[in-house]
Amino acid sequence: MDTAAQTRVLDEAVYQYSTLTAADQLERLTKVVSFGVLGAIAGDHVREFEQQVAGHLGRQGAVATSSASAALELLLRCLPQREAAERVVIPEVCWISVPAAVLRSGRTPVIAPATSDLTPHWEQIEPLLDARTTVVILAHMRGRPAPDTQRIADELAQRGITFIEDCAQAWGVTLDKQPVGRHGLAAVFSTETHKLVATGEGGVIAADDSQLLHALRAVGGNTRIALPENACGRGNDRMSEITAASALPQLIHLDVLQQTLRPLQDKLIDRFQDLSEVRRVLPTMVGESPNLGTDASNGSLVGVWLPTSRHANRVADRLFRLGVRHWWPGPGDPHLAENWPSTPTTTTRCVADMACYLDIQVPVLDESQHPAFLDLLRSALRLDDNESESA
Repeated sequence: MDTAAQTRVLDEAVYQYSTLTAADQLERLTKVVSFGVLGAIAGDHVREFEQQVAGHLGRQGAVATSSASAALELLLRCLPQREAAERVVIPEVCWISVPAAVLRSGRTPVIAPATSDLTPHWEQIEPLLDARTTVVILAHMRGRPAPDTQRIADELAQRGITFIEDCAQAWGVTLDKQPVGRHGLAAVFSTETHKLVATGEGGVIAADDSQLLHALRAVGGNTRIALPENACGRGNDRMSEITAASALPQLIHLDVLQQTLRPLQDKLIDRFQDLSEVRRVLPTMVGESPNLGTDASNGSLVGVWLPTSRHANRVADRLFRLGVRHWWPGPGDPHLAENWPSTPTTTTRCVADMACYLDIQVPVLDESQHPAFLDLLRSALRLDDNESESA
């Protein structure tokens, strides 16, 4: 198939999944605008969204916020500080707002190095714990679960250390066939533009502790309920009615979206595994690796480890020029701890060179167009002889 035919397939690819529920969103948004209740304390759409999230995760309750960054900051503000110089272990790979939220809460972030699945395991976290460690935050990255979550949660529970799941990139992700976000004290999700539930900005905290849920609502700006005794005041972290109205149809449609994405994701994995240039593919085929199979992912991404960072850089540049949505954690990327300003770094040596990794988004695409898309990406990941010599 010629290059022009391969690239034309991208005109049919839908990368912004939120557009698939545009009609349902517009129906709800029209009602919100028509009634004039654009934002309200405990508004109908916000309350329904919170109930849907809690039900989806099997949690006692949820609190919707203006962003996931605001959600994490609010959650940390509502945790009592037990030590004068508390330390919070965070992953080496996560969004820059995670260390920022820790610092704003008056605590010190300590970085746990990521493994080849982009997350730390217990072996990376345990050496960082000391008497001042009160919280560990673990991020589920790139539409896949952190595979060592259960073990980490169990070990931290034995030590009385609070465990928080960063699920910003994990709508629809499962762990042992259950949605992520069910472990530990609380979980934070995002509805930022590039998520499977996308409203531009937005976040939600899911938890079981009724006192914590009350504190999150009060401190987050619900003036109809009393502040906890130890609260330092109220903020305004609430999600608007417009945002919740946009999020609801997407959350309801989430299972259908995943079923739509999985066939092409499976084909991409199968195709990439046959490439000599590819060292590892994530997620794996079902059954190959515990909690890293396609059945645990949300279907939206396929990651590959390439031989060198230069190879990955060249592939990323090629994908950018083609218009294929992808992520390459190269120099300056705000997901990497090395690029966070004023953040302490761990003395533990890095486990993996993140610049050798990149992932590709799975578009919604008619099945008849799958072969052309697969050929396009296969060509993009391969280097010609001249490129191979310099990679």
